[in-house]
Amino acid sequence: EGTDIPAESVSGGAVRTERAAPARPRSFVGGWAIAAVLAVIAVLIYEVRIALLPFVFAVAVAFVTDPLIRSLQLRLDTQRWPVAAVLYLIILLILAGAGYWIGTTAFGDLMSVVARAPDILHQFLSEAIGSHGITIFGQNYTPEKIVKALGGALQGMVGLDVLTRVGALAVSVIFGTFLTLVLMPYFMISAPRLAAGTIWLLPPERRKPVEDLLPRIVPILRRYLIGLVLVVLYTASVGWIGFGPVFHLPHAVLLAITVGVLELIPVIGPFLSATMVGIIAVQQSGLLSAGLVFGFAIALRLSIDNLVGPIVLGEAARIHPVVVIISFVCGAILFGVVGLLLAVPIAVCIKITLEQYYAEPIKRSG
Repeated sequence: EGTDIPAESVSGGAVRTERAAPARPRSFVGGWAIAAVLAVIAVLIYEVRIALLPFVFAVAVAFVTDPLIRSLQLRLDTQRWPVAAVLYLIILLILAGAGYWIGTTAFGDLMSVVARAPDILHQFLSEAIGSHGITIFGQNYTPEKIVKALGGALQGMVGLDVLTRVGALAVSVIFGTFLTLVLMPYFMISAPRLAAGTIWLLPPERRKPVEDLLPRIVPILRRYLIGLVLVVLYTASVGWIGFGPVFHLPHAVLLAITVGVLELIPVIGPFLSATMVGIIAVQQSGLLSAGLVFGFAIALRLSIDNLVGPIVLGEAARIHPVVVIISFVCGAILFGVVGLLLAVPIAVCIKITLEQYYAEPIKRSG
């Protein structure tokens, strides 16, 4: 007992002894151990979620540009780092140009909107409830009273603590941007080694299933990230055409950029965009213009949902909207901005993994 039993077979009068091949040694790391490690990693990510933002952006850039770097490396028959370095410099020039253009156009509009906020709100309320105001429970609320009350509430909120937090946030944004730009070339150059090292950390018997699963997950995630950028650019570009040349709204560049960024947030983002643009349109040209602008915002939203989104996002766009909303809410509550950015990619990974190992296709009724 406990020893290999030889198997004997007779062939042409000769006796041949066969021994069973030794079993492949299994790793001592089981499923519960992996689950515990993942739980610890999740707790660590939660504790340092804000500090991870530069790493998330740098990894995303390296992940998206990896196929282009590989293609140019093979075509030019050179090492990886020169190609990655040149591509990094091109990205820096694009970001610098975009930042300069946004800073010289949208920043002035933002300061103008902040300075004119009381007038904008007063004009909107005058169009909505009339100059004589509205009576609620025997109290008459005129646009002047509402604006004055909101102004007093804001002055009470804006104190030294708020100013300190705003200053700290500005410093964090500047430092995070600088750190992201520093990390990007390292990830772009070392992406294959980092990916191989990450797979090596897995138990030996679990590496092959992961390697088989990656060809399904990686293209979908890469297409999702690229598609997300294209959706934002499409929304901002079409929004600028509508807000500026068509409806002649003030601060069209700032509105277009804001609408494009808010497109990253499902349901809530488009609603906030339409509300904000509607308020600007009301104080500029009245309720009729606001209705037309709101209709334009709905048409833009429908074009994204039914045309642009499915084309550029691919399989990631076929996740049920309820799952997307739940992913965003859970990600934002648990991990803040990091969770908001990683919500849909993680949902896509979970969906593909379940389809690969457990789930059966769901038959559509009707």
